[in-house]
Amino acid sequence: MKKPRAFVKAILSVFILGGLIFPYTAFAGTPETLAVLSFDINADKNKNLDYLKKGISTMLYSRLTSPGKVVVVPPQKMASLEAGLKKLSGSQLVHETARKTDSRYVIHGTITSLAGAFSIDAKVFDTTEKKYMAFFEQSKNSDDLIQKVDRIAAAINHKVFNRTTVTWEQMEQEKQKKLNEFKNQNPENLMQIPTGWQQEEKVGWKVWKYLF
Repeated sequence: MKKPRAFVKAILSVFILGGLIFPYTAFAGTPETLAVLSFDINADKNKNLDYLKKGISTMLYSRLTSPGKVVVVPPQKMASLEAGLKKLSGSQLVHETARKTDSRYVIHGTITSLAGAFSIDAKVFDTTEKKYMAFFEQSKNSDDLIQKVDRIAAAINHKVFNRTTVTWEQMEQEKQKKLNEFKNQNPENLMQIPTGWQQEEKVGWKVWKYLF
């Protein structure tokens, strides 16, 4: 009688284990796919800042890739793809990129250089929901550009893909510190601080806006 009992226990174990694994498999889903377009450069014609395009694309690829959750189209593949999309811009460029890479999300942005300082504007487009979220950072010089791009990547990870990183936690601590200082210095203006999402409807796109 021991063998049948052992067999029954083994079968029950398989069903129990299967019951635990199946929900995970069923709801884990497939990873989201993200394409990063080269950033546009606004700078003096005498300055060649093309290296920034490659650097930012590489950084975002590295920072936003999350095994099993987010697949980022490799920069080499994107460079080849963009060569055939030079005539497109705006919404057409975003949607054609999404179609050709089978990506739901597309990142496009601009780097502006003025008097040695830089501003980085990035938008993450959700082409399925037809909306985008904007991110912004400023750099006083080229030395801290990597840090600023890292902050944008951390914000995208958290706000778009619900992924918290060490950089995001540091940013939140900075934000809380500034908020506490504001409370102490300007308590009468406390109600003017925006909280949560600030959403604005526009024709063709719903707008997510998250600026630092």
